[in-house]
Amino acid sequence: MMLKSRCLLLAFSALLHSWLHCVSSLTCSLQHPPLHRPSRQTRQHWLLYSGNESGDEGGPVSKAEDSDNKSTLQQRLGRYWTVFKTASIAFVSGSMSAFILSIILFNQSFDYNPASEYRSADYMLTSLPARTKTSASESSQIQQSVTLYRSILETLTSSYVDDINTDEMLETSVDSMLSTLDPYSEYLSQKELSKRKNLVGIGLFVMKSGIGSDAVTLDGKLASTLISGIPSAIKLPTQLLDESQSQNKQTFKVVLSLEGYAYDAGLRVGDELISIDGQSITGDDASTMPSLEEVRELLIGVPGTKVKIQFTRPGSSDVQTIDVERKVVQFSSVPCAFLLKQTNDGGYIGYIRLRRFGTDAGESMRAAIQSLQTRASQGENPTPSQLDNALTGLVLDLRDNTGGELIEAIKVASIFVPDNTYLGSSKGEGSMIPDQSYYSGKLDLTQFGYPSQSSVIVQETNQQMIDPDKTHIVILTNRKTASASEFLAGVFQDLDLGVIVGNDRETLGKGIGQRELPLPFSRALKITYHEFYTPSGRCVQRQYKENKSKQSPRRRTQSNEVFYTANGRKISDRMGVQVDLRVRIKQSLLSDLLSSSGAYYKYASDWYANHPHHPSAKIFGVDNKTYKDFQSFVSREQQRGNIKLEEVFDDKHILQQMELISKSSNQRDLSLKSTARLKEEIVKDLLKDFDASKDIIKAELELNLLARDLPDSVLLERSAKSDELVKEAVKLLLENNNSYDAILNKSVK
Repeated sequence: MMLKSRCLLLAFSALLHSWLHCVSSLTCSLQHPPLHRPSRQTRQHWLLYSGNESGDEGGPVSKAEDSDNKSTLQQRLGRYWTVFKTASIAFVSGSMSAFILSIILFNQSFDYNPASEYRSADYMLTSLPARTKTSASESSQIQQSVTLYRSILETLTSSYVDDINTDEMLETSVDSMLSTLDPYSEYLSQKELSKRKNLVGIGLFVMKSGIGSDAVTLDGKLASTLISGIPSAIKLPTQLLDESQSQNKQTFKVVLSLEGYAYDAGLRVGDELISIDGQSITGDDASTMPSLEEVRELLIGVPGTKVKIQFTRPGSSDVQTIDVERKVVQFSSVPCAFLLKQTNDGGYIGYIRLRRFGTDAGESMRAAIQSLQTRASQGENPTPSQLDNALTGLVLDLRDNTGGELIEAIKVASIFVPDNTYLGSSKGEGSMIPDQSYYSGKLDLTQFGYPSQSSVIVQETNQQMIDPDKTHIVILTNRKTASASEFLAGVFQDLDLGVIVGNDRETLGKGIGQRELPLPFSRALKITYHEFYTPSGRCVQRQYKENKSKQSPRRRTQSNEVFYTANGRKISDRMGVQVDLRVRIKQSLLSDLLSSSGAYYKYASDWYANHPHHPSAKIFGVDNKTYKDFQSFVSREQQRGNIKLEEVFDDKHILQQMELISKSSNQRDLSLKSTARLKEEIVKDLLKDFDASKDIIKAELELNLLARDLPDSVLLERSAKSDELVKEAVKLLLENNNSYDAILNKSVK
């Protein structure tokens, strides 16, 4: 409406402008300012118009003069008539032009789409819906705030004692402003967007060893923090052990090589990079090596181009050279799916790892289920009845699934329910994006930013592949299960389609929808626009306990409303998705520390170098000799200071502070000895976990050793088969004492 009003105003302005131009032309022609004393003839001409019968000097006008005056008058009138015609033509032409222009702009306003200006091949921000009209009071308040902010910024720029970086101040103020809303809304700078638009590489993740390697940053963030969030079958190290005492050059080491990318080209975990496209990336120590950002810039590039990499592999001094094609890197949504166990009645229990909700999640899930059903039916062309009866149980693993595209979560849910089943909704107080309701098999893509002219259905009808009454389902969750995966878990729980099992009591509690809206000057704003509600009507979004915001009272207030599943089970609101069956799985603090410190990684590289002819992966296992050797390795690295087990209890570096205080104490020696004994007791207590958590440590060590040969999908399958929570899920699906039905409150037949 605002754009249409502007078009009409423009037309009126053009019309008014043409009228004023006409009047101006006439006025300029009629005016004749006296620059000198007028002649008698001119004065007589004035008298004819004024009706004064006496001249300027009081004498009468003669007939000859009168005749001359009439002739002059006729000439003047002729000239005025020419000017009048010219002005009239200008008036009409201007009016018609303004009218035509207004019609064109007015019609184009119906097709105006502000989101169409912000799309690219590699990265596309969600389209910006049409803004609704704000009230006069809201508009006035916004204008007042903008004026005040600009005044403050201008005052600081002109009057502050030091130079002011306005861009940094803007980002700081916007970040602070958004922090009062929720933990997830954020401002994206031009630099951040440009980095994300170039997610083209070779699917290789590297780190460098050396003192202080943990402090290496990537785009202003700790590289160790970023790499710890990468999905992998093994727990990736957040730093590598110091090798500064080695006489060899320090190198960048491969910690993860993705299938379909660098892995297929021949790069493996543990490989050490020598050069990229002829440029050396080694150094005598960490300080003389290129930065992680510089190495990344060498690896990324235009899709389809190739990068030449030279590397060595532990156990061999030969330098290998390969060419790797650059691609848009994406993690697989379903990295593995396989049959776990055959039941007593001849059916099978399948396992699917749904790691993320990427754009391939829906189709990948359908392909995985079809593959499991075909293998379970043991036939090339099984009938629908054979498919239904072959897969009697399914374990759907949503652990560590941090979410993704909601549309893909709805596609996955549609596999397990009949068409037109209500799956939930999303609601928000903002007027920009309307509330939405979601149904299986029917989803209007316009709400996800597609052009409004195409009301597209997500899936065709008859999309259900699994009947939960015939195929019992167990969903595995943990504290890292979030967002779209919580929406899916909520659908399963509310509709009593399966049993939620987990070691943690509940999921993360991030039940929100977010969109990235384009801003001027190549910036963007990632905002929370909706909260998700499951079929029962509850919201899985958790309250913000430490949020100081006064803007979000709805998310800071505990809901007292009671919600129920389809079978009448009571469920909680605003607490994430609580598990139906909590299974306490033994965990090892020592194993986690050995992963993050790089101890597993370093030992596996050394072991691989010393065992070039190791057994086949099918029969491989960590024996007691290897396990004891690993224990000795950890003790040596602890003594050297490369591993600091005591820091697991000392994240605030209290022991370091005690040492500093002890050095300045009157009882210096006694204090230092006391601190040292305390460290020894902590380490001694932790090392006891080598016996108490032997199975956990052996399993993780085994995966790290095999990671030098096997792809991530094979490692995931191997890990799942020995996973204690998966075993508990299978046990629940195999039981014949109606435990599964009892949990879901089904009537026992």
